[in-house]
Amino acid sequence: MFTFVLMRIIAVMLLVAANAFFAAGEYALVSIRSTRLEQLIAEERIGARTIRKLHNELEEVLNGIQLGMTMASLALGWIGEVSMAHVLEVPLARLPHAALYSHVLATVFAFTTITYLHVILGEVVPKSIALQKTEQVALAVAGPLDVFITAFRPVTRTMAASSRWVLSAFGWSHIREGGVHTPEELKLSVTASHRHGLISSLQQELLHHALDLENITVREIMVPRPDIFSLPGDMSLDEAAAKTVEEQHSRIPVYDVKRGPEAIIGVLYAKDLMRWMQFRLQRSHYGTEVRRPQPTLDIQHIMRDVLFVPETKSLPDLLAEFKNRRRHLAVVVDEFGSTAGVVSVEDVLEQLVGELEDEFDVVPRTAYGDPASLVLDAALSIRDLETQHHLLLPRDEGFETLAGFVVAKLQRIPKPGDSFLYEQRRYTVLEMEGLRVGAVKVDLLPNAVAPDNDGKSEA
Repeated sequence: MFTFVLMRIIAVMLLVAANAFFAAGEYALVSIRSTRLEQLIAEERIGARTIRKLHNELEEVLNGIQLGMTMASLALGWIGEVSMAHVLEVPLARLPHAALYSHVLATVFAFTTITYLHVILGEVVPKSIALQKTEQVALAVAGPLDVFITAFRPVTRTMAASSRWVLSAFGWSHIREGGVHTPEELKLSVTASHRHGLISSLQQELLHHALDLENITVREIMVPRPDIFSLPGDMSLDEAAAKTVEEQHSRIPVYDVKRGPEAIIGVLYAKDLMRWMQFRLQRSHYGTEVRRPQPTLDIQHIMRDVLFVPETKSLPDLLAEFKNRRRHLAVVVDEFGSTAGVVSVEDVLEQLVGELEDEFDVVPRTAYGDPASLVLDAALSIRDLETQHHLLLPRDEGFETLAGFVVAKLQRIPKPGDSFLYEQRRYTVLEMEGLRVGAVKVDLLPNAVAPDNDGKSEA
């Protein structure tokens, strides 16, 4: 009798250990990094190649692990509860009126004990160990797990086929296992890593901005057509050189004089202009008898072809085209084929790292005041208003700037002094530049709450 009970208890512990083996193996295989796995293979660690084999068929492996855990759990419930109840019935039988409740109490105690052992020793502890010692656990379980998966492969494949059939019967598609995450989930992971000190604030910001690039279009970051500095195609190279020095631009759009500034026909590179000037100086120095280039030589003789892109193009696609075409500047066209603006590599990089200014840039102030009363440049984009000043304005409504928002709300050409209310703030037009809004004052209403530096409201 004692031997029989002892064997049952040993069986219970073995089943708990089996469940722990599968639980630890699952977490270790999923958690181990591919780069580290390749290092282990290069070091010829025992079990490393088996881990890679299991990784290559991860969906089937996870199905096999689930099968093993289910078999162990069912066997544990079947053997463990009966065994523990039988053991507990003996001492409980000595209690008064034991015949009425001893079996029920023994069953309840047995169920509680088995559940505790299963959850703590069979699930929580092995998973925690696997997360802390991922590499060691993965190497230890890879061999036995591979044998189990191979032995039960017909069963796991039958289960996988059955699950796909059930899903298709309900009109759902089958999704393969894998470390696939949405951009929002990746952002949460990055934020958590920063919170735990694994990455710096700068790294967190760069990663967040990189994940946002796909959602930003060229239209949102381009220099609009009225702000483009361009030169006429018939301008002489001497005049162009003077203008280039004055404006400090390295690439300047060139337009067709007959059709106007909207008709961009090329791009003048400052370095090409400098080469021409150097060539002229060399000829003047080494051969005084050689005449200078004709004064009628104009920009069109040295300008380069222009790259045109639609305003709806996403920034990753724009970067790829810049790289493939080896360009740094593109002219943006709208749906009607008209020039909407220009965009450069620098404009894209600024979406990742913030504003980039060199020693020649004159940086205008775009905001004055405090969060309760701001004077803003109306050319600020909706995205910049949100990230820099925590002003949440509607998107995808036909405008990209604060000026566009003001015009959309007023439904007419604004005048200085015009104002309106929106989301507990009063927007007042301060300046107009012709028909264009120049500056807007944003006042927080008395009963509203100003955002703090993190964009959160303070009571």
